[in-house]
Amino acid sequence: MIDHSRNRVSTVGLQSGGSLTYREALMDLYLTARFLHILLAATWFGLTVSGRQKAIWFAREDLQKAARPEIYLRRASVVGSFVGLSTIASGLWLISLTGGFEAVPWTISAGFGLAIAIVLIGALLVGRGWDRLAKRRAAGGKQCELEAIATQIGRWDRVIQILWVLALATMVFRFAF
Repeated sequence: MIDHSRNRVSTVGLQSGGSLTYREALMDLYLTARFLHILLAATWFGLTVSGRQKAIWFAREDLQKAARPEIYLRRASVVGSFVGLSTIASGLWLISLTGGFEAVPWTISAGFGLAIAIVLIGALLVGRGWDRLAKRRAAGGKQCELEAIATQIGRWDRVIQILWVLALATMVFRFAF
């Protein structure tokens, strides 16, 4: 519990029996938010690694032995959307803890914009590509057609990975520019 009049935070259960200052409590909250943001961002980036290879495997997999494409796509869509939006939400939380967009370096705002671009490209271009690949595969599309769609998915995944590197650079080196 924060007591603003004394600028102290109750720390029931601390072994020292002391209390944290309001500033120390905010720092703990900031570090927790930052850890969560980095963890979510790493997970989100990991979901984009080898996207072309996954698409090629999906295109070449024996339809009789595989699970239905809709199940895979639904899971991938839900997990990707949840992790991506959670990363953006934790980033907004960090920005709010540091005083809002006016208080952060322009590079953080640029990284935020890149994250929005990643979400849009992932949802609109990569997601639609996977949907098209699944539909063509279920309809018995030719192997060369399926692999062409998979290659296109891979290209958009590369664009996303480049944007990821740029977003990471803007946030890690936020005071260098």
